[in-house]
Amino acid sequence: MVTGIVTTKRSASEPALDNTNSGDSRNSISPIIEYEGRGNGAVCFTPSMHPDARESRFNPADIPTTFNSVGGNMTQLSITACGESGIDILYRSVVMEALHDSGERFPEPACHPGTRTMVLEELKIWSVDTNPESAIMWLYGAAGMGKSAIAQMFAGDCQAEGRLGASFFFRRGHPNRGTWKRLFTTLAYQLATSVSELLLPVQRAVEDDKLVVGRTMVVQFQKLFLSPFQNTPNLQSMPIIVLDGLDECKDHHVQQQILLLFITGIRNHYFPIRLLITSRPEPHIRETLQSEDSLAICRHFELSADDSAYADIRMYLWDEFSRIYREFLARGIDLGPNWPAPQAVTHLVKKSSGIFIYAVTVIRFIGDEYTHPAERLAAVLSLDPRSTAPLDDLYTEILSVVPPEATRLRILHAIWQGTQDNFLAMRPEHVRDSAPTFSGSLPSCIACPPFVGLCPTATHSIQCPG
Repeated sequence: MVTGIVTTKRSASEPALDNTNSGDSRNSISPIIEYEGRGNGAVCFTPSMHPDARESRFNPADIPTTFNSVGGNMTQLSITACGESGIDILYRSVVMEALHDSGERFPEPACHPGTRTMVLEELKIWSVDTNPESAIMWLYGAAGMGKSAIAQMFAGDCQAEGRLGASFFFRRGHPNRGTWKRLFTTLAYQLATSVSELLLPVQRAVEDDKLVVGRTMVVQFQKLFLSPFQNTPNLQSMPIIVLDGLDECKDHHVQQQILLLFITGIRNHYFPIRLLITSRPEPHIRETLQSEDSLAICRHFELSADDSAYADIRMYLWDEFSRIYREFLARGIDLGPNWPAPQAVTHLVKKSSGIFIYAVTVIRFIGDEYTHPAERLAAVLSLDPRSTAPLDDLYTEILSVVPPEATRLRILHAIWQGTQDNFLAMRPEHVRDSAPTFSGSLPSCIACPPFVGLCPTATHSIQCPG
């Protein structure tokens, strides 16, 4: 059901209308706001703000014959159109989990207070730059550098300022967030509800083709993006769109196609947006965004292990160790006035190699409320300082302290063997005899309770028995 208000006016020389006028009365009325809603079935005109107002019903093809004066030269009518609107159809194809403020992503990744300030400031400056050469920003870096946390913070800041048009956070392997199938419907719905000028054009596009939500990527982009923007030439501002983790969308060719659609739309059709894309520097993405067409409208920003990254990690570690100290002190466990030692923090900063995920994993491991932080910190500091795979070493240490219960042994054995086939049918004693010693390098992709909270980069999932 669609509801709207039509306000009409008369010239000062025209007589006031009463409630009994016939069709001639409408000749003296000119609309100020034209109602744009569409629907099926009868439409109701309900006059408002008049003590003698009565309801008038008519078919969509008819014109109402009764108007009501509400004083002066103004006449106001309330309209209700029965039927499903385009925005309602679009809503059913929205991936709520992909939005930056989705409840499914709680607790969402976020930058630690006071960190990543340089990157966030750079993004803020870019977002208000009206230069056509700044239409797209590609923020890239290795796994664990904090790209999603930065995108999350940036999207939240833009929303608070009323400048966020839409966001989509991809996730590898997720049934909805891991493909393109609902990408454009999700973005279009957000744009229609956050940018008032785009609501009616997007709604018309869906109502004209109710099957557009299931059509090809090119058709969806054309009808849900290009056409609405082309029909809205005077936008008050450029909406910001955030696409996080594009490399986690299934199929490299699809990732390239998404990029090419936006690049072509911006270059050839004046697509007035600011688009932030985050991803790993995969070759096919780099190739697309470094093409001649892309370089004319795209800026690049690399998240590297520079001095600012090390400084941010040091700040994060000190703040989190202080939090852990206070929490355990409140429970009656005093870790000592000099815990942790400054040289211990310096060692961890160096071992992180400028990658935030290492520091985050260390804190989650040491801050476990069911263990003693000093013992956990000592275990981390005892890891081989010459290792070239510190994150794998850390995960190995995490796994080594897990109680050797039968179910967990089965899980570890299945992970090591690289298969899940029938592993739950194994007897515990057989697992103990055949389970390997974790002395080598472990893949950084373990996501099974109780490790999922300790291994935040995990992508592999095993269903544990109850």
